[in-house]
Amino acid sequence: MSDRPYIAYPPTAMMPLPNSATYVSEPGKVSFGVQNFPPYYVRSLHRHNTWELIIIDGSSEGPGYVFFDGKWWRVLPGAGVFVPKEYSHSWSSGKTGFKMLWVYGGSRDEAGRIYDVPEAEGKPITPEQEKNAQIWTAGKAG
Repeated sequence: MSDRPYIAYPPTAMMPLPNSATYVSEPGKVSFGVQNFPPYYVRSLHRHNTWELIIIDGSSEGPGYVFFDGKWWRVLPGAGVFVPKEYSHSWSSGKTGFKMLWVYGGSRDEAGRIYDVPEAEGKPITPEQEKNAQIWTAGKAG
């Protein structure tokens, strides 16, 4: 773990789709990275051993979709989603892709990813679900 500030740059080599990179991974502290979701890509229902903060990059072509509490939610570019430790959720892109910036409350290894649905069995959001996905408001909480 570093006791001094540092700057992490993205890798210069082309990454295979879906593009992903970890920039910072400090055990017991924090980790940060990016994940590109091409159209209709899914990260099946899973949870982490730490909290997670996801920000949909403001330059993304479209929204991201997060599934929790039995429904899909539309997450517009520039919005952030906080997911508590061990809270099951899923991510999908719709007809357009998006880029997420992720932050975990520990290293990437400490955060882990525990799948509730095997990764190969995850299904992306359907066009009908995409159309009906709601935008979160405080009135829709809990």
